[in-house]
Amino acid sequence: MALLTDDDIKKLDNACSELSKDKKIRHVGVINELGRLVAGGFKEGKSPLVENEKIAMTYMQMQLDFKMRKELDDVLGPIDYIASRRTKQLIISVPIGDNLVLISAEPDADDKQIIKKAEKLFDGITITTI
Repeated sequence: MALLTDDDIKKLDNACSELSKDKKIRHVGVINELGRLVAGGFKEGKSPLVENEKIAMTYMQMQLDFKMRKELDDVLGPIDYIASRRTKQLIISVPIGDNLVLISAEPDADDKQIIKKAEKLFDGITITTI
């Protein structure tokens, strides 16, 4: 498992903060390959829709889902993003190396706009793992 440097985490936190400025976004975080939050989090004033003890499980579930879908990369090509729209929330995962940018937004948010902005912010980040 690759460890992120303090500088990497700072860059990721800044990108999360920038993306969080969208009024429809509730959460922007980067989860590592073990499903642990390493940068970002919930926007100030926003609380999770699930109980706190289920948040860590949700992060691990999102990373596991991503890894399982990667099994088809040889046939279908690499994943650009994964999006699911639920009645109460829009959830988007965008891979950045072995990590995932996990975004949750209001259900009426424009997923294409959010994905485009996330890719622009996070694609410019070079991660130097230790």
